[in-house]
Amino acid sequence: MAGIYAIKARIKGVESTGKITKTMKLVSTAKLHQTQSQLSNLEDFAGKCRRSLELVISDIDGDECPLLKTREIKRVCYVLFVGNRGLCGAYNWDVLRYLRSLLEKEEAEYFTVLCGRWNGGQREDKSLNLDRCFDDIDDIPSPEQSRELSHYIQELYVNGRADRIVLVYQRRESMGQRPQCLQLLPIEGDKADNGGDCIFEPDKLSLVNTLSRMYVDNSVAMALMDAKVSEHFARMTAMTNAIDNADELLHELNLTLNRTRQAKITTEISEIVGGANALRNGE
Repeated sequence: MAGIYAIKARIKGVESTGKITKTMKLVSTAKLHQTQSQLSNLEDFAGKCRRSLELVISDIDGDECPLLKTREIKRVCYVLFVGNRGLCGAYNWDVLRYLRSLLEKEEAEYFTVLCGRWNGGQREDKSLNLDRCFDDIDDIPSPEQSRELSHYIQELYVNGRADRIVLVYQRRESMGQRPQCLQLLPIEGDKADNGGDCIFEPDKLSLVNTLSRMYVDNSVAMALMDAKVSEHFARMTAMTNAIDNADELLHELNLTLNRTRQAKITTEISEIVGGANALRNGE
């Protein structure tokens, strides 16, 4: 009887876990749709901002625009985007492993900025040279949170604390997601040579400074949204696998329960028949 009670208790626990994973999958799916919608809208605007910047940066000296200025690479800042929690498969570990591979090849002095609340021990890891943590970013980031991060990154570059800034995040693809890096600053790109006939108001330099800041803001926002889309997709996939495993385990537990009941009933019948035969023989 104790075996049956134990199996029933385990079945109840697995069913409860299955309900939690199904709920988490629904939540991740809803968040995935919201972040995907915001990312698609942002991509169109960011692309036009990039093309506009390339149109007007010709003949602009890097000394006149702080975000275009290049200098000798002495310190590099890596901005790492991780999730706010676990239960998303290898999402966080993959991007962290990718960052470590970049740091091993880095010849200049470096430090990192962490975006996300997930703590896999990296905050105490001295090899990352962690500078600051942005752990108040929501699962669906707001424009204010993205701008706060972008402005901090721009200050690092303009003030000379970093000579190059690289974003490291997971990018969503058709077959899943993969880690990638993007050099954010200094701004690089093709300089279109067809802006000479344009009329600039108030002036070309002011426009370049404004567009360069907008480009950085949009690039940070897109990296943040890309990372969140990948995180929600990874968690949705992990919860789907957990649901399948729970269903398979429930099937096995129900089979074990039925066999245990059958064995118990068979044993009781055998005991009854044996007792009846013993009484008959005694008479």
